[in-house]
Parts: sequence; C-alpha cells; structure tokens
Amino acid sequence: MSSDLVKRVGVYVRVSTKGQHTSNQLTELNELCERFNYEIVDVYDETVSGTKNNEDRSEFNRLIKDVKRKRFDMVLCWSLDRLGRKTSELLKFLTILEDYDVGLYCWKQGINTSDAMGRMFFQFVSVMSEYESSIRKERQIVGIERLRSQGKKYGGHNFISDEIKGKVLQLKEQGLSYRKIKEQVDISLSSISNIVGQN
Repeated sequence: MSSDLVKRVGVYVRVSTKGQHTSNQLTELNELCERFNYEIVDVYDETVSGTKNNEDRSEFNRLIKDVKRKRFDMVLCWSLDRLGRKTSELLKFLTILEDYDVGLYCWKQGINTSDAMGRMFFQFVSVMSEYESSIRKERQIVGIERLRSQGKKYGGHNFISDEIKGKVLQLKEQGLSYRKIKEQVDISLSSISNIVGQN
C-alpha cells in the first residue's frame, strides 16, 4: 500500500444495458472520495452484463492490468454485483487484488478488504466458490447418469444402459432386424450393431 496520507483509488462502475447510466454510481463514489480524501487515479466505466466472463469485459480487463501495475492502492466500486455475478469470477478478481496488495471497497455493502470484516468476506467468497463448484460437478454427474440410463448423448458420446443393451439382444434373439430393433429402443443402427457384435 502507499504510505501517503492520500489513498489512490481506481473507480469501477458498470451497468448492464445501454438504457441504464453509470452517472448515479459515479456521483456517489465521487462524494465518497471527497469525504475520505481519496485520489481518483482512473475511472473504469462500462456497459456490459455482469454474467459475462471477465475476459469479455474490456474496462474490467483494463482495471486488472492497472491493479498489476500498482497504479492505485484500492479499487472502489458502488456495489459488489457491479464486479460480476459469478462467484468464481469474483474470487479470481479478489485473489488478484490480494496478490498485488490492492484493497477493495464496495460502498453499498460497506465491504473493505483492508479491515478484519473485509478479510472474512474474502474467505467467505472462497468457501462459496468451492461449494458452487462441487454442486455443479454433482449436478453434472447426476445429469450424465440420467442420460446414460436413457441411452442418450452427452458431449458427443452415446451412453447406453445395460437395460437397453439387454433389450437389444432379446429382440435380436426374437429374429427382429436392426431397423425394427431401432424403432423399439431408439438408438442408432451402429450402436445396435456394436451391442450385437460384442455378445
């Protein structure tokens, strides 16, 4: 951090659509800077959805570059959700700030990572990101298993359940053609051929 009495800040403001304006955010943040004697080094102002990945947000990327260049001591934003709505992306940004010893002040929530409560918030985001990741993996596994049981595709791969394989063999033993079997089990002719060929 700078040892100067005046803290240098980078101000980040964002709205999601062109019908919205960042002027209200800027007004409040400018007043905050005057009150606390913060020096505004640069303003990063953009109109982009918060659901976009960080790499698709030009001003946010410029902000990150300036964090790494240590142009300021702290990033100031109007609200936490202005930084993004994905916990994983937020954690990535917070980690960069921590690595370069740059603080974060979110005015609306009163979050300041330079104090104890702010550091607790960082830990909380880390836990939530890990939790969301495990939930996504669990849902993916459940979805794959469901597709597998239905003999459907996931990621270009056919998942054919043992039940469907058994039915294919049973119908083949009954003398049905591959095309007739396909009508009953709804899988491709090549899959039916593979099942029969492996047994």
